[in-house]
Amino acid sequence: MPHTGNWYAFTDSDEAWMFMPLYLLQTMRYRFEVWAVSDGAYSLSFWAGPNPSPEAMTAQFVSEDISGEAYAKVSAYVEQIPEGSEYIGICAIKQQSGSFLTIDDLVVDMVEQYTFEAEAITGDTAMYPGTQATFRFLIHNTGYDAVDITAHPSTEFFTDISCYVDGVSGMTFPTEPDQTIEVTAYATLRPEIEPGTVAWLDIQMTIPCNCNTAMVTFWVTPLDITGLSEDSVPSISVFPNPATDYVTVEAEGLRSVQIIDLRGCVVIDAFPETKQARLCVSDLQSGVYVLVAKSKKGSVQRAFIKQ
Repeated sequence: MPHTGNWYAFTDSDEAWMFMPLYLLQTMRYRFEVWAVSDGAYSLSFWAGPNPSPEAMTAQFVSEDISGEAYAKVSAYVEQIPEGSEYIGICAIKQQSGSFLTIDDLVVDMVEQYTFEAEAITGDTAMYPGTQATFRFLIHNTGYDAVDITAHPSTEFFTDISCYVDGVSGMTFPTEPDQTIEVTAYATLRPEIEPGTVAWLDIQMTIPCNCNTAMVTFWVTPLDITGLSEDSVPSISVFPNPATDYVTVEAEGLRSVQIIDLRGCVVIDAFPETKQARLCVSDLQSGVYVLVAKSKKGSVQRAFIKQ
């Protein structure tokens, strides 16, 4: 395990079978996945049985209708394998006129009830101590049951850590089988961190049974602000935050303000003529945004929440 293979079926018959020897254990759980394409309508089903014959295939565990000339993914988790199932049978039944059905990349893999993976999206970051950065990562539920995944960020180098999924704040993320979610995290680099040191943000993830864990690590380079005068450090005020109708951004020498959604699209772009900008956000959807304010002293990013 895992078992992979290809099957190319070109048939004019109304029903076609293929058999694969693959001993399946009753104590394990499996995930079956293929990609299929045809020039007509077919009913595609997967079976298990003790012998390589249609009569022996008594346990059906996947069934899907395939039509059109685009690849379709067929995937299912199987919780109960019949005793003595040493063969998998794949059956294709023609529903309408067609000349071929192609099945690619058949995968039969053992899976656990509760298992998941995590992958960092954001790369290495350079930032000044005392400022906030945005980190993004993916969580994929690879088990065959729903599970709540809880994030545990490290606090050695960062404070004020918050996580959001689809604009909702929290550290626990409910997931369904085979679901992938994107998490956005905001964290402030501790002001006492010395430039030149190696800093990082670890986010460990656990599930209630503690039978599986995953972790993403974001490496950070603290920048040196020793040579900058006090007047060179941007001071930006954003209020109220969260906001419903209007948000005010204030800074000496304010030049521009952008509000960016989590897809990276600029939804508000303003160029105030004074040190204060009052922006209407009533038309924005509720959720988390990134507010970028630029002044003559530099730029600052803030997490902004639209209620």
